[in-house]
Amino acid sequence: MTHRIRAAALLLCLGCSSAYAYNSSQGSHSCDKPVYSDFQPSPSKYTQSFSEFSFVVSSNTNPHSIHVEISTGGGKIVFTPNDLVINNRANGQFEVRGRLDRAMEHGFARVNITAHSKPNCEKTDGFLVRVH
Repeated sequence: MTHRIRAAALLLCLGCSSAYAYNSSQGSHSCDKPVYSDFQPSPSKYTQSFSEFSFVVSSNTNPHSIHVEISTGGGKIVFTPNDLVINNRANGQFEVRGRLDRAMEHGFARVNITAHSKPNCEKTDGFLVRVH
């Protein structure tokens, strides 16, 4: 009887480790999130005024999923894909541009970008704009 219990316990442990290894490897390759770069205005410098912004998203991004939210001291401004100018580059990346209704002359603004590369594969990132 003890041999049967040990054999059953061994089989259960082997089954658990196999399932765990399968799930961990499958999860690491299932989502290739969008990548953002070339933020303008430059996040590391002060700018005189803030009325336009741009950035580049990776070629795996669904351009119809790009949303931008700008948080300022006075509230939030939301840009949907219809509010943005999205151009396809020769390398497959997308250049995204937006324009505020009114220029910001001083303070800080946080530009948050959210996009999907495929369903359930989302990334949010952004940058801080310093205006003086």
